[in-house]
Amino acid sequence: WHIQAWNSGTCYFMMWSTLACLNQFINSVVWHGNALNPSPIWCEISIRILMGASVGIPAASLCINRRLYCIASVQSVSISPAEKRREILIDTLICVLFPILYIALQVVVQGHRFNILEDLGCQPALYNTLLTYFISYMWPILIGLISAVYGVLSLRSFIRRRVQFSQFLSSNKSLTAGRYLRLMFLA
Repeated sequence: WHIQAWNSGTCYFMMWSTLACLNQFINSVVWHGNALNPSPIWCEISIRILMGASVGIPAASLCINRRLYCIASVQSVSISPAEKRREILIDTLICVLFPILYIALQVVVQGHRFNILEDLGCQPALYNTLLTYFISYMWPILIGLISAVYGVLSLRSFIRRRVQFSQFLSSNKSLTAGRYLRLMFLA
């Protein structure tokens, strides 16, 4: 029903979470009890997935909260297909393009290709420099803070416009009050 509701942020959240969990599962199986390097190509792929998920999951949460805010502060009941496509494009830019740029920038602060930790597997090798904080560590926190602001604004709008919100939900077959609240708690 997320695809039916054009809820791309939730779909991206599921995609990034699945990739991160699958990546960690494979790493924990392959490197159980050892720190050898049997598959350097997998480590290159694995650290990219790990770095992408570190901003992809918060970015998906941002898109979910942004959408919930748009729903809670809705001015009109109907949304045109062109507006829906525009929202999906914006979500795709935030949840896919931004993590790709983030991964590409990690080369600047990466000391060597990767580290292998026993029982954990491949991990990014980032040097602890000032540049690393601006290129790598700042973005998940910043995205999380922006997402939190959207969450607070959507709660405020939801409380202020309960009547309008119930009319909007009655016209939208794919989004119910329960689904909206579950999405809000997830985000």
